[in-house]
Amino acid sequence: MAHTFDERLIVNKDTKKSIIYNEHLIRYGLAKKFVKGKIVLDIACGSGYGAKILAAAGARKVVAVDIDQQAINSAKENYYHKNIEYTAGDAEKIRKDSKTFDVVVSFETIEHLKNPDKFLSEISRVIKDEGLAIISTPNQDVSHEKNPFHFHEFRRNEFESIISKHFKRYKILEQNNGIASCIAPENKLSDRTGEIIITENGCQPIYFIAVCSKSSLSDKLNNNFDIISVNFGSLQNLYNNIGMKIADKIYSIAIKIPGVKKLLGKIK
Repeated sequence: MAHTFDERLIVNKDTKKSIIYNEHLIRYGLAKKFVKGKIVLDIACGSGYGAKILAAAGARKVVAVDIDQQAINSAKENYYHKNIEYTAGDAEKIRKDSKTFDVVVSFETIEHLKNPDKFLSEISRVIKDEGLAIISTPNQDVSHEKNPFHFHEFRRNEFESIISKHFKRYKILEQNNGIASCIAPENKLSDRTGEIIITENGCQPIYFIAVCSKSSLSDKLNNNFDIISVNFGSLQNLYNNIGMKIADKIYSIAIKIPGVKKLLGKIK
């Protein structure tokens, strides 16, 4: 399980081997495509690793806000960058002037808030008319609202409905996890491999990501939002899981029983 301040991801050698790490990292990987030279707000920035990603991607300034002072103190210590301003603050009452930011990023925040409409209203207020907001949330049809830190989770139609109240233009992206097979020299992937093979099996997306604007989206996106994050350590953890090892042991014993090997061959 990821180490957090409540639910905030703390990046360390253990969490880097978790798919949870990739779930968070890939969202900032998407956001960083749109921040070069921009003034960015990362609201509910958590431990600060994401703000550092955005600053390193060329953002002119990143204002990183979290309600937890402990998280902000940790972010200042561990993820310093000359272009980041870390500050404690409330996502439902952003202490910044209207039309200040080119890009607003807020991942896994809206479900934690008692008043999500106020939150989205504040984002709409502080973003420039031509600005871009990127907001993610879990899919309630998958999570079934089992998380005690969440006030309310959204189905796709609910998420679209609340987003559309505050932004004239929006596109809902879907985020999911999978087991990856990779071929690459020395386990080093190029971002120019030229071919990605995805097997569709009807699974529900785990998260929704709304890319929103008060103006046109077409000139901002240019279909620049497909991204994949591969975590070799996470897959290795799966292989080393005690349940997997027990199942593998049972299988190795079972195939020695007369008739079982032939039966398994038919099942395959």
